[in-house]
Amino acid sequence: MTADADDRTALALAAMRITKGNPTAEDVAALAVLLTSRIRLRHEAQASPPAAPQAQAQVEKLPLRPRPSFIAPGAWAS
Repeated sequence: MTADADDRTALALAAMRITKGNPTAEDVAALAVLLTSRIRLRHEAQASPPAAPQAQAQVEKLPLRPRPSFIAPGAWAS
């Protein structure tokens, strides 16, 4: 078994124990640690630099809305 499979097994067992009834603080903490480690690994995998340079994303501005001819007093508070 690989470490990833062990991790998935432990995650499934912890989740099953929590959903079955009255979880202990240790059960909830174990699940939190497993989920945090999986999120961290996924984030590190996405943050690694890609092999080929990617095109820069282009940002487009939305058109400005016309200002109303009359703004009622106190309209900012509603």
